[in-house]
Amino acid sequence: MSLRSLIEKLGTGSRLLRRGQRQPLAPPVLREPERFPYGPFRWKAQLPAGTNYSVLASTNLRTWVPVFQGQAQDAPIEYVDSEAPKFTCRFYRLLTAEVQSANVIGYAAVSLPPGFSMIANPFDSPATVSELFKNWPEGTSVNRFDTRQFRLVENVIKAGKWADPNEKLLRGAGAIFFNPTTDYKSASFVGDVCQGNLSAPIPSGFSLRGSLVPQAGNLVEDLGFPITDGDVIHLFDRERQKYSLHPYTADKWPASQPVIGIGEAFWVAKTESRNWTQTLIIDT
Repeated sequence: MSLRSLIEKLGTGSRLLRRGQRQPLAPPVLREPERFPYGPFRWKAQLPAGTNYSVLASTNLRTWVPVFQGQAQDAPIEYVDSEAPKFTCRFYRLLTAEVQSANVIGYAAVSLPPGFSMIANPFDSPATVSELFKNWPEGTSVNRFDTRQFRLVENVIKAGKWADPNEKLLRGAGAIFFNPTTDYKSASFVGDVCQGNLSAPIPSGFSLRGSLVPQAGNLVEDLGFPITDGDVIHLFDRERQKYSLHPYTADKWPASQPVIGIGEAFWVAKTESRNWTQTLIIDT
């Protein structure tokens, strides 16, 4: 079903309910996103009672499909996606006959094998490290790279508590995660998908980075990274627990262009500072 036909279908019921009464509808805001471990994804929204709505979902922010249709009651809408375990990432928007939701939210699951992983939060989210990584054992750690002091800053679980439980992994900033167990585990980033023209400074020298949007692809062609001659990208192979280097010399990649996954971070050794600008426009 196309968006146009879906809007027309929603509009028929809404017009009957609002006959003789017309009040502009403010775009609803999707809020309180939560991903249960290895399970469903839940969020809430508020609409006037009697408003027909449809929930749209996507795995790539381009193709959207209706996954639920309903009518708002007095209480806030609470949508639970029981199909979420089938997808490593999924995004959601809400549509009525008049407006679509003011924001798009979603989740992205990252695999955390024993040992080290390089991760990056692709969402705007208020979640702290202690909320992102609940019930992890002693020795679990998150390391961020301080580009001013040129050193790693460690946050570790000791005596059952994070050293800094209120630390946040900001969108686009990478981190090194250590899983001290012998088990493969998973964690999920959740939050708002930022849209429009987004930009982050990439300093000269080493820095630990991730994409500003929850999309995977070739670092330059798909994600728009400002590569310059002499730059070196360091990817980390989680399975083999070793780095692979991707130098950019003579305006080309001698081997292959790095491919970055959603929620994956990478080291960059930059010859000169640049701004990393990414544009994400979600079609209406």
